[in-house]
Order: sequence, then structure tokens, then C-alpha cells
Amino acid sequence: MKDILVLRELEQIKAISNPYRIEILECFEEEQPATAKQVADKMSEPHAKINYHIKTLQKVGILELVDERVKSGIIEKYYLPAAKTFVIDKSIMNSGDKGIIESLNQASISIFENISKDFYRAVENTNEKEYPKQMLHYNDCYLTIRETEELKHMLAEMIEIYVNNKKDKSRNETKPYSIASLIIPRMKRKK
Repeated sequence: MKDILVLRELEQIKAISNPYRIEILECFEEEQPATAKQVADKMSEPHAKINYHIKTLQKVGILELVDERVKSGIIEKYYLPAAKTFVIDKSIMNSGDKGIIESLNQASISIFENISKDFYRAVENTNEKEYPKQMLHYNDCYLTIRETEELKHMLAEMIEIYVNNKKDKSRNETKPYSIASLIIPRMKRKK
């Protein structure tokens, strides 16, 4: 598994622009290979549905077949994401191609929807002592596009440094957390 895979093909971007496929990718924890059946069980979804999406992700190189084992006469196929992190090639983002822009927008929405699901589940959790929520919010910061890019890179570096050695879930008193940073333009409501 690579650390980073740069997505350069429209089909790759389309494949990860589906929120369901992002959920599937999130089921692969700690670089442990899994079968479509194991992912289906984890998500409480039909095996055939998961298998279809896994094949789509494999076809575009986002998932890789890493092992095949025969169990009770059945071939079990084990998959892993091709990388820990997926990054969309900047030249594709600047191409102006309508299909690419649409797929990028859908990928952004998919990521945001998954963050929103985590957020709402956390808000609905009434046990604040067991799972405390931490949130920072700043409004009306006037920034240039370049400043937003600089801020994004600074936040990414700081978060990466901080969480880099915190992947061991066997450490005492750890809880799984989702960390997200958003830098979004404030848009005026249309009348």
C-alpha cells in the first residue's frame, strides 16, 4: 500500500465521488485486507451490492486484490486500498472540463456527507463524558484564495504531525475520532 495515490483519471474521480464507496473504503482499517463479505457484514449491507462497488474501485486502481484463499471450496478475495491517502491531481482540477468539475463537486459533497454523518451521530450521543466533542468555528475571516491554500496546508501539516503516531487503537482510553477542517466561502443567500 502506497502512502499517497494521485488520481489523474476521470474514472477514478467518478469512482470516489460516490458516498457509498467512500464508506466502503473507510471499512479497511489498519491496513488489514478484507473480503467483500467482511465489508458487507461490517456495513450490514448485501454482499452483492458491496461486491459490485468493490469491483468498480478495483477496476480504476483505488482498491487492489492482495490475496486469494480457498475456504470450503470457495475462493475468498482479499482487498486493500491502493494507498492510505488519495489526492486529486491539481492539473485535472484546473482543466475546466465540465465532467471533471462535476465529479470533483460530487466527490466534495460525498466527503462532506460522511463528515456530516459522523457529526450528527456525535451530537446525538448523550454521553459527553465518554465521547467529548471538540469543535472550533471562525466566521467572517476575509482571506485571499492564496491565503486559504496556505491555511489548508498549515492545518494539514499540523494535524498530520499530531495524529501520525496515534494510529494504535490498543493504547489505553482511546476513542475513535474524525478530524475535519473546512475552509469554505460564505455565500450570500439568494433572494
